[in-house]
Order: sequence, then structure tokens, then C-alpha cells
Amino acid sequence: MKGLAAWVLLAGLGAIPVLGDTYWIAWEGEGETAGLPEQFAWSRNWGNWDGQYQGGAYRTLEDGILTYDSLYDPGVCDFSYMYPGQVDPGPGEMLVMAWRLKVDTVTGWYRDPGVDLTSDSGWAVGFVFGVDHVESAFEDDVIIPTAPGVFHDYELRSSDVMSYELHIDGELARIGSFWEAFPPSYVAWGDFIQGAASRHRWDYFRLAVFVAPQTGDVNCDGTVDFGDINPFVQVLTDGEGYQQTYSGCWPENADINGDGAVDFGDINPFVELLTAQ
Repeated sequence: MKGLAAWVLLAGLGAIPVLGDTYWIAWEGEGETAGLPEQFAWSRNWGNWDGQYQGGAYRTLEDGILTYDSLYDPGVCDFSYMYPGQVDPGPGEMLVMAWRLKVDTVTGWYRDPGVDLTSDSGWAVGFVFGVDHVESAFEDDVIIPTAPGVFHDYELRSSDVMSYELHIDGELARIGSFWEAFPPSYVAWGDFIQGAASRHRWDYFRLAVFVAPQTGDVNCDGTVDFGDINPFVQVLTDGEGYQQTYSGCWPENADINGDGAVDFGDINPFVELLTAQ
């Protein structure tokens, strides 16, 4: 056992990406991908209920951050949407939506930017955001406080498009249920609510259906075997490099002992898991 553990620790890197560029149907706001959402197959929808302004929100893109500003007119809404087709995960798969958002100011109803998914099966989930909280759009009295004045990373996970987990800044914040709504499938995000005005900033918005988390499947190929050794070593020694190599894979798959951390305490449990296969 000790010899195999040492081999696991010393094994070389260089594994082949499993999910790679197929991971996201996405708008990304940084590097070579910088641009407005409509440049990446998202459609834009804007409206105004009082006629003061006939366009959408003021939008600026700077240093990869897309800012929506409707403080000049609370009647404005302006959001991006996509009909990606079938988003229902199959057996062993998981739907993930992830976004990074900072809300600077909201007037009116004190919540304005939003995220929404309506699936082909006729279920929906959505959230609206204030400066210091996030609310479920369809579940009554579900309000989750967040720290004001900073970006937060949000990730929604669902394996059945009926229930979901909402993670905020890497921590599980809520387990909830989808609300029955109207098909067909679409995803939308941006300045949602006419009657509220806001300034908010998006770093990215992402969507994918891919292999669900599985303890020990560190390369996310659906099995736990000796092909997971090199990526296990990489996630221990170079977490950032691992996430680049295995874009879309779950780092927590390497948390073999289930203590919430990926570290050297997972080596022996990983070896035991491999030898039990």
C-alpha cells in the first residue's frame, strides 16, 4: 500500500483534457473572448415601460467586466438570452450554470439583475439580486444574504432539472426545487425588472451539461481507474493548472476522504479506492 501511494504521489503529469472546450455554452468576458454577449450567440432583449428611453441599459465592457446601468430610468430592462436546446441532463450527467456578479446599486424594488432557466420539461428556476442578497424568483420568502460591494461566484447544479443546489463562493447556500413554468428551453441573464433601476457587473456567465461529480473520477471520464492517477497528482500539486487542463471537471472529486479539502490526506484513501475497483 505504501509503495503504491508513493507512486501515486510521484507520477508524472501530461494527461489529456477530457471535457476541454466542449464544457461551456458561454459568454466569457476576458482575454481573447472579450466581447458583448450577442457576439457569442446570445440574443439581446430590452424594453421600456414609460417611454422615456427607447433603448436598453447603458452597457460598458472594460477589463473583461460587462456593466449594465439603468439608473437613469427604472423603466428599462435589458437582458441576454439563448435557446440552447436540450439542457436536461441524462443519467450520470449534471446541468451547471455559473456566473460571477457584483451588484453596485439598486433602486425601486431593491433587486434587479437576474438569472433564469426554463427547461424543455417545463420546469424553471431563477434568481434576482440585490446589493446584499439573492432571492429565489419562484420560491416564496427564499432570501440569502451576501456581502455587499464585492463580486460573488454563483453556481447552480441540477441532475434532474427538478431540484437544484445553489453554491455561492464555493459554499452550498441552498437546496431548492424548480417551479413549473412554460417551455421551450431558454436561459436568460441581465437587467430583468422594469420598475427597478440598477448598476451591476458581470465577469462571466456559463452553461453546461457534463459528467456529474463522482468521488475518485478525477479526470471526469465516468470511471475510477488508473487513468485518474496523473490528474489526482496535478490537483494536489497544481490546482490552477488542473482546472485549466480539465476544464469543467470537479476538483472535489479528489476529496476522497470527504473532509471538504483536497490535500495529502486524500492520498491513502485514493489508493484504497483504486485497489478496490
